[in-house]
Amino acid sequence: MSHPIAASAGPASPAAYRRAGAALATEWIKLRSLRSMLLTPLLGAVAFIGLADGTVRNNAAGWAHLDAAQRAQFDPVDINFNFVTLGILLFGVLGALVATNEYGSGLIRTTLAATPQRGLVLAAKAVLAALVALALAIVIIFTAFFTGQGILSSAHAPHVSLGDPGVLGHLLGTVYYMTAAGLIGLFTGVLVRSAAAAITAMFGLLLVLPVLADRIPQDAVWRHTVPYLPSNLGDEMWHSHARSLPSPGIAVLGLAAWVLVLAAAAAFSLRGRDA
Repeated sequence: MSHPIAASAGPASPAAYRRAGAALATEWIKLRSLRSMLLTPLLGAVAFIGLADGTVRNNAAGWAHLDAAQRAQFDPVDINFNFVTLGILLFGVLGALVATNEYGSGLIRTTLAATPQRGLVLAAKAVLAALVALALAIVIIFTAFFTGQGILSSAHAPHVSLGDPGVLGHLLGTVYYMTAAGLIGLFTGVLVRSAAAAITAMFGLLLVLPVLADRIPQDAVWRHTVPYLPSNLGDEMWHSHARSLPSPGIAVLGLAAWVLVLAAAAAFSLRGRDA
């Protein structure tokens, strides 16, 4: 006796894989065809590695003139990654541009006509954005670390290596933070559908809002909200002396929650609105 349901279910899986592969390939072709999406990460990487090295060099030059109290507060990891506060904006903006470039050009209509499964389109964009952000973050963070610690070592200032306690965790946490920021930017771009609005949202969420929030009284409401902003969760990843912030484990889960909630909102928006 035949089982038509089971028989028909067999070819569905390979077809789904083919559709997913085609969606990823299409998104990659569109992404690499944009000159800005190639030049911006490259220039950003060079700029932030240079900024990190410049900051480390200035601190290394002043090491000999520090008093005992200042030397006790000297942290080679924090000095090395002060650029992250600004650098994270690059990842949010790049993620936003992955989504909004198509809305600005009108290409999104062609994309959705070619791939009617809108959830698949969003998933392909998210996977590609995550991989690009991850690779870029690894290059920036590890290059800045090795060059920065080399500068400190040559100046006979305190320095660390990957094998020292907690160092690798800080580096991987920063990579995770930057990758999450790229996805937050992507899903925000899908929600607002405008490059200018998405960039403004990233600037406000990652840079302006934390500064404003730190100025309000640290009452019970503050303790249950402000520490869970993406930038404060990210600070726990890279900053050795982050105070009034969640533990690293909570920070990892908190950033994942931001990404997942925005992903669900973006998927709902993409399916419920016209292109």
